[in-house]
Amino acid sequence: MRRKRARGEFHYKTCATRHIASSFIAQHNQIAPTRNAQAGWRVQSRTIYKSEVSGANLPKFLLVGPYDPHCGEYTFLAPPLGVWRLAGVLAAHGVEVKVFDPNCCVGPPERALEKEILRDTWDVIGVSTTGMTLKFDLELAHLARRLAPSALMVAGGMEATFRPELMFELGPFDRVILGEGERPLVELATRIASGQPRVGIVGTVERRADGSLLRMPQLALNHDQLRDAILSTPYENMPYEAYWDRLEAAYRVGSLPTKAAREAALAEIRSVRLITLNYCPMGCTFCSSTNFLHEAQGSVASIARLDADECLLMIKRIVATHPRVRTIIFQDDIFVFSKDKRVVPLCEGIVAAKQAGELPEDLQFISTNRIDAMNEERLNAMRSAGFRVLGFGIENFSRNVLVEFNKGQIHRHIEPMLSATLELGITPFLDLILSSPRASLDDVAETLREAYRWLRQGCEIGMYPYVIPFSGAAFARDPALLPHTEFVHRHVEGTNIEWDQAAKILPIDPTVRAVILEIERRFEIALAELQTRATHLPSRVRSLVWILVGVPVLAEHGIVVAPEQEVRAELESRLPQPRRATHTRAVAMA
Repeated sequence: MRRKRARGEFHYKTCATRHIASSFIAQHNQIAPTRNAQAGWRVQSRTIYKSEVSGANLPKFLLVGPYDPHCGEYTFLAPPLGVWRLAGVLAAHGVEVKVFDPNCCVGPPERALEKEILRDTWDVIGVSTTGMTLKFDLELAHLARRLAPSALMVAGGMEATFRPELMFELGPFDRVILGEGERPLVELATRIASGQPRVGIVGTVERRADGSLLRMPQLALNHDQLRDAILSTPYENMPYEAYWDRLEAAYRVGSLPTKAAREAALAEIRSVRLITLNYCPMGCTFCSSTNFLHEAQGSVASIARLDADECLLMIKRIVATHPRVRTIIFQDDIFVFSKDKRVVPLCEGIVAAKQAGELPEDLQFISTNRIDAMNEERLNAMRSAGFRVLGFGIENFSRNVLVEFNKGQIHRHIEPMLSATLELGITPFLDLILSSPRASLDDVAETLREAYRWLRQGCEIGMYPYVIPFSGAAFARDPALLPHTEFVHRHVEGTNIEWDQAAKILPIDPTVRAVILEIERRFEIALAELQTRATHLPSRVRSLVWILVGVPVLAEHGIVVAPEQEVRAELESRLPQPRRATHTRAVAMA
């Protein structure tokens, strides 16, 4: 049977590493870390659940992370943190659980997954899905179904939460998890172990006999439940070192011309990620993760995050488990809030721990923050603690576009806070979207112009040409934008399943639309040429390519952005150079 949808029916999103995580129905009693010489830090948890997993035959779970065959084009490659957190919670309840990471395995992922499935009998196979990786996630899911026809197939992640009907339409799934996965998966394991029916589990979607869907929402994690879930993450089993080795090869660290450049590269590569927040409440119109828990709960979810002491505990555990770590990246969509009582005490705790020898003196940190939440006290505290990069989701430099993104309030904070951050020796990393649905040519030019100015002052920049219609985002749900949305045809290899997937929301103005597409076309040509010189080009280098190709396109419309030769020279100075060219400026890897 050929499964197909009409063009325009589906809307998509991603956020691969952010919110595939979990929920307990529990009364918190006690949780404390202990040190084991062989196994590293572990968590001894005596959390009371409604249903404890027990029985003569404890079930076996195989959890499959999202598959990105493009090697982190949209994300910095790292173990799938949410999937590992689920594994830690299941293991704490006596479930035999294995994580299969298709981005870090020996040989082709399909062959590696086949070996993993055939080596045992699995009761449940869970597949995490994102919008950007959906085609490849589905290919692994269908392979798993063919190899393990009796296993219960479960889909989780953002794409599954926002579009459960899509998972049943395109995938071989028996259940879909809504939002955080710990509660429903622990309950599922309990029922399998005790021989109870596997239907009617809160936090899942199942298909009725008539084909309709039964959706059973669940509450989001509260603070105690979030803390317990994070503390259960088995960092000692996560293959960070394998990722580091791959990335060092991709960055060609050994060929960088100076010791300083090599050390900067290692500081970026040897990083471990930590989530301390359940979701960002800011409601940006292009973002899906802001609505993830609302969708799963069926109402507005409460914010939960670790306090300063709990963050410090996790930092110490990570360092003890991965002593080669150079940088800890706080994976939260937003780390510092406007009314924030955590960041200064946390920074003071980090400084004290370094002075006491409990943390390495040179341990560094990266986080993403609201720029309008920054002030002199917080910036100084973060600098003292070792925060070397602060990400700011500025998105655009045009006030008009920021209003469209529901971020107009940050505009007046951009100039003073970027200047203050740079003056302290901290590198701001700016996420930018070059256009919006209602952007003008002047808006595009302003963002390119300002991006170039701040880049030359020391900022790092990641740039995207247009809004991606992530499932669950306000833009993706806006019917007025559907005529301006472009789709790509997808086919799941090894099946007859195909569909059209929303890929771009382009500017409504036809001139702006044509300019953005021409900039994208020239960018792809330029990038292909540059990639012959380096296997990995960081987003900060790619952003200069966007600016370089944008300069002549806007000049054709009488708009000056920057001198083309000057931009080209700036790009050349940031490209990887042969080791002998030690006089040439090295790539800034922060």
